[in-house]
Amino acid sequence: MKWLLSRAALLLLALVVATAGRAAGTSAAPAKTQYASQHDALMAASLLATSIGGNLVLTSGTRSMEPLIHGKTYVVVAKHPYQAIAKQDILLYRGRPDAAKADRKTILHRAVLQDKYGWMMSGDNNRFSESWDRVTADNYLGTVVAIFAFPQA
Repeated sequence: MKWLLSRAALLLLALVVATAGRAAGTSAAPAKTQYASQHDALMAASLLATSIGGNLVLTSGTRSMEPLIHGKTYVVVAKHPYQAIAKQDILLYRGRPDAAKADRKTILHRAVLQDKYGWMMSGDNNRFSESWDRVTADNYLGTVVAIFAFPQA
């Protein structure tokens, strides 16, 4: 019983911290919480995703968003109106990682500049922005509201 109560308290804390920045509809950096295990991170992320009607995503583990996102990490993504996107938001979208190829993949990067074509994106650890592609209302999947890190194997 004690284990169940401590687990519930951990999950409740994650929910409160993760939703605090978005409560007033403002653009805020997503809350990042480090968990002792992948299982704990998954439980907390699942609870938050379910409670806000969002989606749970396990990142690919690339280095493009370091140092904020290191290795594989759970993120919770909420589908806010496209018009609510603000500079510095971290977005999940279907984009072209390679300018020479037309195929699209699911990407998680930061919004850095809006122009008449949409939002230009960049990984925090990338030297250049993805000038060949834009996030539009059509390929926008959601905004990261919380990050649930765990020790990497």
